[in-house]
Amino acid sequence: MLFIKPPLSVYKNIPQDYYYAEEVSTRTYAEYNYLRPGFASWIKLRHFEVCLRLTRNYFGKCSVIDFGCADGIFLPSLSKYFKNVVGIDQRQDFITISSTLINSLKLTNVHLICNDNITMDGLRNMLPQDRYGILYLLETIEHVGERDSPWEARITFLKSLAMLLDPESPIVLSVPNMVGISFLLQRIGLALLRAHREPISFRNLLKASLLNDTKELEQQWDGPQLGRHLGFNHIHLERHMRNHFHIAKKSSTVFQTIYVLRRNT
Repeated sequence: MLFIKPPLSVYKNIPQDYYYAEEVSTRTYAEYNYLRPGFASWIKLRHFEVCLRLTRNYFGKCSVIDFGCADGIFLPSLSKYFKNVVGIDQRQDFITISSTLINSLKLTNVHLICNDNITMDGLRNMLPQDRYGILYLLETIEHVGERDSPWEARITFLKSLAMLLDPESPIVLSVPNMVGISFLLQRIGLALLRAHREPISFRNLLKASLLNDTKELEQQWDGPQLGRHLGFNHIHLERHMRNHFHIAKKSSTVFQTIYVLRRNT
């Protein structure tokens, strides 16, 4: 097992009035998604392990960026396997919690940046002077985009991220499977567990699960600020990515798809 699970005790030691989302009462993003006991958390954690295995040839050889690092769930693993790590997130509360984590674990090779209201050029200037061999973009791009042109906006975003790296350096991208039978099973599982889930009509659930059709759901997307991604379709994203990137590797878990992308030459 390559993935290093951060201790839950660190995440519980935060202000009592903090909750990462209004619709759930769990204290932090990491706790809600990855650190609770049970099979669901184990499944969600799998993409971290897959991403590390896909890039293990880089261990010890380069510095890396974790873009959309949230509250630091992946940072202890990256700190162990790479020279230096930069964790970037748009939410200052996530960066604050990540800072608590890295200080508690003494991860001295991790640097954090909040990129709220910062352009990509500005971010490039804020990065510590280093050469970054990998950029991890995990469970993040589904929150990026514009309702009228979601896929074009996401490709533009990927291109801008690639400029933070050396030309030959890959982007490791993981996205949720929001279409197909795995999506149907996910919704059934959430219903049985009475867990929080975004509302979806039975008609659109069948269209997304059986036909990979999310056109109506895409038009209902309410923007990145609310952190939702119903209507995301990794099949559509992959088709657009192939026009601009080389997919060097691809792997799947039950509920996620992972890509290793390189810029087309």
